[in-house]
Amino acid sequence: MTTYQMRLLARHVCSASVAVLAWTGTALALTATGTRLASVEANDNQRPAGTLENGTLTLALRAGVGAWKPEGPAGPALQIEALGEVSSSLTVPGPLIRVVEGTVIVASIRNELDTPLTVHGLCARDGTPCAPLTVAPGADREVRFTSGRQGTYHYWATSFGAPIPFRELSGAFVVDPPDGEPEADRIFVITEWSSMSPAQVREVMSADDATEAFVRMNPRGGFMINGRSWPATERLTYQRGETVRWRLINLSSQVHPMHLHGFYFVVESVGDGMRDLPVEPSRRHPVVTQLMRDGGTMEIAWTPEREGNWLFHCHIMRHVSPSHRLSGAGDHARPPDGGHAHHSGVDDGSSGMAGMILGVTVVAPAAKSEIGSGAPVVSPRKLTLTMQRGPSSDPERPSAGFILSEGDAPPASQKLAAPGPALVLRRNQPVEITLVNNLPEQTAMHWHGIELDSYYDGVHGWSGAGQQVAPMIEPGGRFVVRFTPPRAGTFIYHTHLHDFRQLSSGLYGPLIVTEEGDTFDPATDHVMVIGRRGITADIESILNDPSTTLLNGERSPRFTWKAGQRHRVRLINITPDDIFVVGLQSADAAAVWTPVAKDGAPIPAGEAVPRPARQTIAVGETYEFEYEAPPGRKTMWLEVRSTGGTWQVQGQVLIR
Repeated sequence: MTTYQMRLLARHVCSASVAVLAWTGTALALTATGTRLASVEANDNQRPAGTLENGTLTLALRAGVGAWKPEGPAGPALQIEALGEVSSSLTVPGPLIRVVEGTVIVASIRNELDTPLTVHGLCARDGTPCAPLTVAPGADREVRFTSGRQGTYHYWATSFGAPIPFRELSGAFVVDPPDGEPEADRIFVITEWSSMSPAQVREVMSADDATEAFVRMNPRGGFMINGRSWPATERLTYQRGETVRWRLINLSSQVHPMHLHGFYFVVESVGDGMRDLPVEPSRRHPVVTQLMRDGGTMEIAWTPEREGNWLFHCHIMRHVSPSHRLSGAGDHARPPDGGHAHHSGVDDGSSGMAGMILGVTVVAPAAKSEIGSGAPVVSPRKLTLTMQRGPSSDPERPSAGFILSEGDAPPASQKLAAPGPALVLRRNQPVEITLVNNLPEQTAMHWHGIELDSYYDGVHGWSGAGQQVAPMIEPGGRFVVRFTPPRAGTFIYHTHLHDFRQLSSGLYGPLIVTEEGDTFDPATDHVMVIGRRGITADIESILNDPSTTLLNGERSPRFTWKAGQRHRVRLINITPDDIFVVGLQSADAAAVWTPVAKDGAPIPAGEAVPRPARQTIAVGETYEFEYEAPPGRKTMWLEVRSTGGTWQVQGQVLIR
């Protein structure tokens, strides 16, 4: 037995002992009351389930009903269906199955529900079909299989016939290498909760259009990581300079563009729960936002390079909005000035967010060394961004934007830009940006993709360290942001108040960093920002109204590009929630472009090859392409469509 196998065995033994003690306490509580539901516990995925002996894992699972508090012990409870070990509490996510490659797994599952249960994923990961198990109410089923290939997988169950992993009846299944000890990692499982009971969900899912019915009947639902919703999610601490490895498993019914503040990460493998496909080292590249499909898995690695507090979260606003707190903490009253109150949550550190969010604190290593000591002091370039309201006939859908000025002088007669103007900075040149809030409401500004000190990252009540955390920018107030961009690329600045209304009022803009010797030339360098206007928290207005989609703040923009020239096309998606497909085409065919960068980082040379000009882009992502404009005169269109093909907005490109 290898050292790793011995340690894994010890973890299984420890896990089983703790689980029995936890279940004993719950059982006594149930006996005393007779009717009280057992508590469903959060699973941090650090203790493998079952008993490991002589290369065989014996695992006894059960499916039952319990009371779950996704917002922590003090939060409200939901009645849910969940999985657990027979000898322990039900958990969200379900018990972790973690073994080395080649382990024989003997798994049984007891159905304590009053409906049949269908279980998926309890099978070998060797490329063969995986037959689901059907377990009648009150019955047990057992299955025996060998683990299969190393990788990140999942298993899940349903009591109402869902065709994909959905809600809490699901868990992680990890297979480690057969020899040696894998590098330390953490496992994070995304699940979702609903204010509807299991019986109500079964009724909705039997409808002809189950998805539409669920959206209509489940306006209050949310997402969790390892069984908790922010700010009750686990807070992680790492030392500056160490390598961090995460396994992410999306066991919700939704896709999630996952965004890391302040740092880049590298995707090392992706999967769908049955297959795990390593990304070839030559194809790996750093990103700050990565789209995870429903049922998908992802292994990532990153290095925290600066101390302070940081966030990792889904960039879809509905998935992290405080309006989706089960406790209703996101509900807010209209302030007396007629604006909207903020969802600050500063007192509890929630930063106006909820849902699938991890908080990360980076600390100095034991032998701390100063970074950048002895470097020459360079005077920063000084800019002022003034935020103020624009004209609007509807107070519920206000417009807002920015006035940019150079130096310390206040803006005079500059025109309000909504969305904001392109901030063109230079790599390695320090910048000092003074944010002036002339809005009648509070705000905060995040510098998406920029590597900077935590205090300036823009998450009010969280960014920073210790007692020095970033404040909300009050009406009439100002906040100075200082950073030195270390790389050239395409980035975003946007309000970090998770409020549909404020983001879609126009409080966002592109941030372009050029190489030290380059000059930004708008004749051949084109920034395309996709946003929304006039969006409230009403989900139907987001899903069903393409007229709110904008390209560079317009519904039908027109661009003129030089013929016979090489152009750079920079795509930015900073809508509240959308995943779009962007294409450049003529009347009869798609154009051809060459991808060169994602999220401000160059892609590998082997991937930078010409291809049809069509790109899926999730909120929070940026892409850069090179396009060779043909000689002569030609008319092209830059089209934005939903992933289902619905037309959203179109820009006309005149090549002259």
